[in-house]
Amino acid sequence: MKLLLNTLAALVAASMLTHTLTAAELGDPAAPLMISDWIKGKSVDLAAVKGKQIVVVEFWATWCPPCRQSIPHLTEMQKKFKDVIFIGVTDEDPKKVKSFVDKMGDKMDYVVAVDKDKKTSAGYMEAYGIEGIPNAFIVDKEGKVVWQGHPMDGLDSTLKKVVAGNYKVKKSPAKK
Repeated sequence: MKLLLNTLAALVAASMLTHTLTAAELGDPAAPLMISDWIKGKSVDLAAVKGKQIVVVEFWATWCPPCRQSIPHLTEMQKKFKDVIFIGVTDEDPKKVKSFVDKMGDKMDYVVAVDKDKKTSAGYMEAYGIEGIPNAFIVDKEGKVVWQGHPMDGLDSTLKKVVAGNYKVKKSPAKK
């Protein structure tokens, strides 16, 4: 029994260490977008826009009050940063999302997509250890994630610097 417990403890420790070593950090290449439905706007392939455009990938949900508060803010940013692609990604039922987006109208004026089997979320939210929404990621022209955080807390000022080409990537807080 003692051998079994020691083996189990070693496996758990190894699993935790592996997770720590493989966690994504700012400056890493962005995960591909795995989308089941494009609800609003044109589909976006990060590989196709690499070298050409900056992309903001924001995770949200219709049931989330802070997400609903940030939607008009993201729309304003999309208007301000015309050459940046803003994509709102949710894992909810496409019919529910379409109904919500239709009701929002011009208040939600950026690309909206439904995650395919939570694969996009795994490549961003899970990979960076983020548990709450809304949360946004800036993918620079080189296809690297250079910032992540709440869309109403530093996204504007950071995006301005990324667009100007004078933003220095800061290490992820968990990696300090």
